[in-house]
Amino acid sequence: MITRTNATTNNVHPLTDPEAILKAGNTEKRHIKRASAQSIAPVPSAPTTSSETMSESAPPPGGQEQPAGNSTRESNRTADAYNMSTAKEWFKAVLKIQHTAITQAQEDRRQALEDRRADRQIILAAHQASSDRIRRLEDLLLAMNIKNEVNSRTEQPAPGRVDLQKFRTSDGPTFRGPFQETEPFLRWIHGVQIFFETKSVSNAADKIKILGNLVAETNLQSF
Repeated sequence: MITRTNATTNNVHPLTDPEAILKAGNTEKRHIKRASAQSIAPVPSAPTTSSETMSESAPPPGGQEQPAGNSTRESNRTADAYNMSTAKEWFKAVLKIQHTAITQAQEDRRQALEDRRADRQIILAAHQASSDRIRRLEDLLLAMNIKNEVNSRTEQPAPGRVDLQKFRTSDGPTFRGPFQETEPFLRWIHGVQIFFETKSVSNAADKIKILGNLVAETNLQSF
């Protein structure tokens, strides 16, 4: 006998909560299903020779049964072909990446060699320019040394002449007057002649220049 649990006031949910209503309905259905299963006696099992079983065990038309492994082999073959294609694509991608890396490495090496060659040329050019500047500087210094040696070289006086730049007039007699006195002047002239003979002064032009330095009184020079 099927019994149904009556709803109490505690099981009643407000209509405004749809989720609670659904839960209550599902609970009620489970109670009804459990009560029905308990009240119905077990029914003897039917023979296995049903039409459904016979239809399932009947051979297909043509008298030959299709092998069950064909579909499995086909699916395996399809999977193998797909895997092979995927592997080929992967190897192609790997080879392409390797080729790109090798090409880039060769390009980098070529660029490095060109940069090194350019740097070497710049260094050689700078070294050559520095060598040229040093050579010009050496030539200039050599020319200056030669000029200084030529200027500092003592010119040899002509025969019978004296080097007035080195001649010391302070060793000769100096005339200081008195004015209009003949005897002191003659004594000075005599001393000058002895001085010229001692210093080997024979040229008239040299004597005149030396006499001008031996007269201390400027009035006599103006006379």
